[in-house]
Parts: sequence; C-alpha cells; structure tokens
Amino acid sequence: MSKKKIFADISEDEKRVAVMESGKLIDLHISRVEDDKKVGNIYLGTVENIVEGINAAFVNIGIGKNAFLPVSDYPEKLEKGKKVTVQVSKEELQEKGAKITGKISIPGRNLVFMPYEGKLGVSRSIDNSSERKRLREILSSVTPKGSGFVARTSALLRDKKQILREAKYLIKIFNEIQRESKKARKNSTPAVLYEESDVALYAAREFLDDNTETFMINDKKVFKKVRSFVKKTFPELVGKLNFYQSEIPIFERYKIENQIDSLRKRTINLECGGYIIIEQTEALTAIDVNTGSYTSGGSREQTALKVNEEAAVAAASQIILRDIGGIVIIDFIDLKEKKNKQRLLDVMKQEMAPDKARYKIFPMTRLGIIQMTRQRRKESIVEKLCRDCPYCGGSGMIFSETTMYIKIKKEILKKVPSIPGKRVDLFMHPRVADEMERKGYAEMEKQLGKKINLRRDYKLHHEEYRIAGS
Repeated sequence: MSKKKIFADISEDEKRVAVMESGKLIDLHISRVEDDKKVGNIYLGTVENIVEGINAAFVNIGIGKNAFLPVSDYPEKLEKGKKVTVQVSKEELQEKGAKITGKISIPGRNLVFMPYEGKLGVSRSIDNSSERKRLREILSSVTPKGSGFVARTSALLRDKKQILREAKYLIKIFNEIQRESKKARKNSTPAVLYEESDVALYAAREFLDDNTETFMINDKKVFKKVRSFVKKTFPELVGKLNFYQSEIPIFERYKIENQIDSLRKRTINLECGGYIIIEQTEALTAIDVNTGSYTSGGSREQTALKVNEEAAVAAASQIILRDIGGIVIIDFIDLKEKKNKQRLLDVMKQEMAPDKARYKIFPMTRLGIIQMTRQRRKESIVEKLCRDCPYCGGSGMIFSETTMYIKIKKEILKKVPSIPGKRVDLFMHPRVADEMERKGYAEMEKQLGKKINLRRDYKLHHEEYRIAGS
C-alpha cells in the first residue's frame, strides 16, 4: 500500500484538505466561511411543538428553522417547552430544517463514544472474534455506567494504551458538554454545547495514521491547533505534521488544483480508451460506461469486462471524491457470463470499501446495471464548487449553429420589414456568423429588399444576437 499525503490549504475565505495517494487526489474536503456547517454539533434546544401524525417534534436550537426530531430518536418523553440536548445529524436543506437526534455520539479516531446507549459495539469490518473480544474487554474497563462505545475499523490491533487514552479523551469531552448544558439551562435561549471539528481537525482524526507520509498545513495557527489535538489523542503521529512555508501555493506546488478543477467534468476518460459520463441530479446520479476507442483484440466479453473493471474503479473514486449522495445507478456494458458479472460486482465493492459514508451496493440487474445508495449529509463537492450555467440553465447544452441560423432567419423575416432604411446590422457570435455565411442569406436580402451586414461580436454569447438599423 502506497503512503498517502495530506495537504491543508487554509485561507481567509476557505479551508481545503486534500488527501493524495501516488500523486492522485483520493479525497477532498472544503469548508467556507459562509458554510457554517452544523452536522455533529450538539445543542441545548427547546421543544416548540409535537406533531403526533408524523411522530416527531420540532425543536428550536437557535439556528434557522426549527429542527426535526423523530420521537424515537430521543431517550426521554418529549413535551412542549422541554429543554433537550440534541445533535445535528443532517444539515438544513432549502425549505427543510436540520434533522437532529437525541442519540448523542462523539467520534474519535478509533472509537465513537455514545453517552446514552449503554452498550459496547465493534465495527462489522472487524471479523476476527478474538480481536472483537479484546476490544470489548478494553472498553468495558473504562466505559461509564449507562454509556457505550463503538470500536471503529481503525481500532483493529491498536495498542490497549492507545484505545484507553482515546476513550478517556472522549469521555472528558462529554463531561465538558454536560457542564455547559447545566450553565445553559439557567437561560431561556438555545445554546451550542459542542462544535464538531473544523476540516483540518477532521482530517487529522480521520486520515492521519501509520500509513501517512506527511500532513502538511500552510497556516501556523491551524498547524498548532492540529498538533495540540494530535498530541492528546495519538502522540506517536505528531512527527508526521509539517508546517508548509513557501511563496508557491501549496495546492499548486503539489499539482492538486488541476485535479480539483476536473471534478466538474461530466466525462472521465479511462486508461484503456473507454470513458464514463456522470450525470448528477438532486435525487439521483447516473453513470454511463462506454467502450470509446478501446479494442482488446479478444472477445466482446473480454473487451466489455476490461472496460467495466476500469469504469468501476473510476466510478467508485468519483463517487467518494465528489461526495455523491442519494441513489446512484451505474450502467455498465452488458456482460453475458455470470462469473464476470460477479467479478465486476466484487471490484465495485472493493473500491468502495475505503468510503467513510454509509452505502449499500445491490446485485447487478439483468440489464447490466449496478444500483447503490450512499449517505447524503451535505452538498456534494460539485454543488459546492459550481453553480448552474446561466446560459444553458444547468442543462449542459446550448443550441447548435444550425439551430441558431434558423431561429435568427425567422426573426429577421419577422422584424426587419418594420426597420426603416435599406440596411440592417446583424450582431452575433462569430461561430453563428460563419454558419450564416455558409448557409447564405442572399435570398433573405432579396425578399426583404435590404442589405444585411454581418457583425461578429465575441462578447455576445453563442445564443445571443441583435438586429439593428444601419
């Protein structure tokens, strides 16, 4: 396994963290000043009303619209006016308030502390029974009564001392939350009790490990903050932290900017000559696989399998990197043999394995489609970086030159007769003007009895044109 490198680009307007492996961007996190993300934050709120029809309460936590709290997600009986400690599980989206839960969880590198759960758990990815037993025994020695822990996949084979140190650190954080809650209850207004780590601290918690070559940060203040956190939780990794000092921007120096720019592309080329096309909508993302220029010289089945395997690797990478959530369907090239279909499904599962979001991959359909769902907690990277094109309205398409020629011709025949004089100026984009010349407009001039002067204007959009008297 190649070593990964982590780079944090901190500026006044945004914080960006890129995770690289063999020079390739494999994960990206961006936080901007205006984002003010709330997922993971813990609040003391007030129940404003309870709607029995949907078995939920609406809670004022002091941000935007009242947050949505399923009654089943709170350990005590809910009543109007009750003060409740809740955690944001899903950001406020458009007309909907944030989704919250009373099942508080405080994540660490190897553990998740659940102060109200009262049980110990171990990640399903750790399938060794003796290791599962070992982790449970370690955690049982430090877990407060009525609370619980979950050992994450990264806890596998971790030293007992490391596990205990992290467990005590998470318990300490919760004790501080409780103290803040007691203070806040004396006031009538909602209060934030705990704020989830910023993007640099999140990266340290989630990605900094023994397989990290370096974690480079270009801001002194953030560097010190991350170093303090790492010293408390996993001091053996402090040596991997480095402060970046150079006039060359850190993302430019390590060739990250170009890879970020490519995330808005619909088409991703594969090494074999094939390609995938990614179409994102609010609720569903479709990924189409094409053979392109690839010809293996072998059977059609082997050609399809080769392209499909590369496409599965690329698709999984883009899903994780772009942080695509919701329903995803991948239309692979049709395979006939059952063993090849299973092989492709296994590749897809293997490539999605590093993903930190919850997902589920379903078996391939008869039409060669793999369907999956992926946890949606925030806007995707593409939604953060881009907006709909003001010209095409987000369709990704504009009218062709021929279409514009026909549209303009109709407009000329309709409007020009009412324009005084013997000449008219027709301003348009140069490409559309070339099409006008190629198609010819002498017949229009004859019909109108006016001379048409073509005026090429690079400032005009492809679909813009203007007719004026000369």
